[in-house]
Amino acid sequence: MTRMILLACVLVLFSPVRAQEIPLTSDDYNHEEPQWSSDGNWIVYQKEDATSYYQVYKIPSGGGAEIPLTGDNYEHEFPQWSPDGNWVVCGKTDITGYWQIYKIPSGGGVGTPLTSDDYTHSSPQWSLDGNWIVYMKLDATDHWQIYTIPSGGGAETALTGDSHNHNDPQWSPDGNWVAYHKHDATGYDQIYKISSGGGTETPMTSDDYYHETPQWSPDGNWIVYQKEDATGYYQVYKIPSGGGAETALTSNSYGHCFYPQWSPDGNWVAYFKTDATSYWQIYRIPSAGGAETALTSDGYFHWAPQWSLDGNWIVYMKLDGTDFYQIYKISSGTGIEETETVNNQTGAISVCPNPFTTMVNIKYSGISEGDKISLQVYDISGRLVRTLTTNNVALGSDLSPGVYFLKVVEPEATAVRGSQLIKIVKLQ
Repeated sequence: MTRMILLACVLVLFSPVRAQEIPLTSDDYNHEEPQWSSDGNWIVYQKEDATSYYQVYKIPSGGGAEIPLTGDNYEHEFPQWSPDGNWVVCGKTDITGYWQIYKIPSGGGVGTPLTSDDYTHSSPQWSLDGNWIVYMKLDATDHWQIYTIPSGGGAETALTGDSHNHNDPQWSPDGNWVAYHKHDATGYDQIYKISSGGGTETPMTSDDYYHETPQWSPDGNWIVYQKEDATGYYQVYKIPSGGGAETALTSNSYGHCFYPQWSPDGNWVAYFKTDATSYWQIYRIPSAGGAETALTSDGYFHWAPQWSLDGNWIVYMKLDGTDFYQIYKISSGTGIEETETVNNQTGAISVCPNPFTTMVNIKYSGISEGDKISLQVYDISGRLVRTLTTNNVALGSDLSPGVYFLKVVEPEATAVRGSQLIKIVKLQ
């Protein structure tokens, strides 16, 4: 076994801890379907308040008083911020007796109906340029079809029109495509896409399983969704948006449910999962594949996670001790906690210089030449940014200035066992 001379470095040993949930609401009403504003300062949601109807509310993302944006005697659902933050679009049951698409000034004011016919409209979504809204409509075909309408008002355009149900439309980042799931001739829900300008539908999946709630990756190259596969549970899958083979991101004996959400940098997918607690918990998983991380773990149901645009927070609804759904947020990372200071001179790892400016050298003792080390590099939010498998490595030329944590997992056969987290700092 080869041993190396270590440099004397004083390091700090850290351990991962679960981030603290932060409640944003706490009264005796249900609060549901939270969505971040584009500037990250607000969260909009629907609330069944004293009017006995679901109204649209917003609340500062840092905490504070709720602000109602609607207060009439109609139901409102699925509020969504416009990209410029000036409007909120939602479904509303109005004087027509049908669910219509409305937009509401985000600062408060009178809502504007975008649709007004005798059909039900649901699940509106803004295009990223803010010019269009896509939604599903139960139209004269007696099936849910995909429609678009200019956000400034105008004529509806039907993108689909056959005798199958089309659900949960989602814009591609470039606005050229709409993805959705369709209960087609296979007898199962499949993932489809169609040009936002209209044309022929393109099936993305076609096997004998249910595929639902597609979401585009930020770069537009992938679509993630839930699939009830051979495990008998809903799992998280992804597929190239241009077509190709499906990839399962999860495969265990738990249900992974509804609307898996990409992080803004595309490195993670968040979702809720019924796990060993028997409750829905918020999880994340690397979008490239890897281990799931539970962000919540208590005896309550958590639902509908949504990333903040900076990627640092996830907002969701939780059926907590009030016995109502409340709006919560949690850090998107697991967090890092300092536990003790140690002298690394006789330990297994040497990291010098630390802090560093360009490169940091990492060496190990008690490791044979044939053994491999798993070195994972996390940023301050707990996001995995690198994984290396080599005994000795120089790191840093491609890291931005900031605080990082090295998680070193040694082989069980070596003198040093288990894992530890070491703090390193890159200067400007």
